[in-house]
Amino acid sequence: MVSAGNVRLPVLVALLPLLLVATSVGAQDPPPPTDWKVFQEFGFLNGSWSGPAESGGRVGGRVVSFTSAVGGAQLSYRATTFYPAKESVPESSTEEVAHIVYDGAKGKYVALLVFSTKVWGIYEAEIRPDGIVFTSREMANLEAGLRSRWTFTRKADGSIAELLEVAPAGRDFAPYVSAPLSRK
Repeated sequence: MVSAGNVRLPVLVALLPLLLVATSVGAQDPPPPTDWKVFQEFGFLNGSWSGPAESGGRVGGRVVSFTSAVGGAQLSYRATTFYPAKESVPESSTEEVAHIVYDGAKGKYVALLVFSTKVWGIYEAEIRPDGIVFTSREMANLEAGLRSRWTFTRKADGSIAELLEVAPAGRDFAPYVSAPLSRK
């Protein structure tokens, strides 16, 4: 005859692997929400934009585009601003290119923004209800400590406002280029 004490041990030994699997599955982090997608916060920027641009009293025209690249792992930004000749100032143009990526380990967007003047900076993004603000710690190929802030604000009429600001070390940000942009 088998006693109740002898039956418990074999049953527990047989169930031990199932108990271990169940506790290890329960200890794992919950999966990320399936409804979130990389760059969804940037959806309002996708496409081509144009409008006037102002920098240091000069007024010109600006064309901007945002496109998905590298299989959706990167958001590409390209902008060109043209300033016509005025009085003793010759015509000029500037270009910027940015590569925006998502750093999953840190949970933030990062951008490398390169200017045709050979200035560049690495920016971290802050997502706000009305848009996106990128801020650099320092800009390369300029005076030491100079920082930049690059803002895209969503407007009620579907347009956006782009603002690039600079700040020398220890000073507040001041506008460098501003452009109200409409979809092309």
